[in-house]
Amino acid sequence: MSELSEDRGETLVDRQLANARRDPRLDHGREAAVADWWAAMGAAERVRTLADWGLRELLDSEAHEERRHDAIGQTEQDDPRRRAAIEVARERAELARAEQGNQHVEHNAMTLIAMVGALDALVQELTPRAREMLVGHQVEMFLIRALEEQPDALELIDPNALDAIRVATKQVLDEKFGSFDPTPRGAGAKRWEEVLKHVGLEAPSESPIPPDLDQALTEVVALRHVLAHRAGRVDERALKQAPSLRYADGDLVRVSHADYLAYSAALWTYGQEVIRRLSRNLVPAPSLANWRTNYTLNA
Repeated sequence: MSELSEDRGETLVDRQLANARRDPRLDHGREAAVADWWAAMGAAERVRTLADWGLRELLDSEAHEERRHDAIGQTEQDDPRRRAAIEVARERAELARAEQGNQHVEHNAMTLIAMVGALDALVQELTPRAREMLVGHQVEMFLIRALEEQPDALELIDPNALDAIRVATKQVLDEKFGSFDPTPRGAGAKRWEEVLKHVGLEAPSESPIPPDLDQALTEVVALRHVLAHRAGRVDERALKQAPSLRYADGDLVRVSHADYLAYSAALWTYGQEVIRRLSRNLVPAPSLANWRTNYTLNA
């Protein structure tokens, strides 16, 4: 484990260890939607990685148990305690080997469910606040333009009257924009784009969501619904939402390692794209064209 120093920044391992010891979400409320998204995505992948490492260790359970008994002096091969313990260790190793042979499909599925939930929460929490900021900005711009036209008016207007103008202007703008439900619905990028457009954060025309990224997002959301509500069996509704799925009606979802890399890369990329829009390009833009490479290394 690397150490922190004054002349070196925090490493990924440092950050993961700190977050495992105390989840950063405990130190703030739901107002920190962007920080929550990063923490939720990181936690989901960290636990998946630890499960993978644990299974790798279990593959050597039999040898570990033999060494343990040798160390405590139980070296007789026919010792019933030794034989029983090694047999249990052999069973653990076989179970781990079977799970590894299945490419950790259950861990992959549960991680993707958590990731889709994190992206839903990001959009659902951000958009009402973004609306407030948008309306507030337009109110101030209205007042600035009005005072530029009548520069002497500021000295004549009572501060309370100015606040009343702000409130009245905000009400007018709220009515103009109309109300909206920030709950993401449907599948694919439109699940979130339909909400984001209400606050001017939809995909810009010069940088649309690539069709293959949209397809991956469509598939992962449909699979999320199946995993969460249909015990993992694909139904007609999922196939209607995502015709490109390789499953037939009634098939059991098996999220392979390749599936996990593709779907997690799609969710990471789209979430980062939403944050980029919110920050007005103050954070690096993800490569939408190369989204398939945007998965966590060694995942």
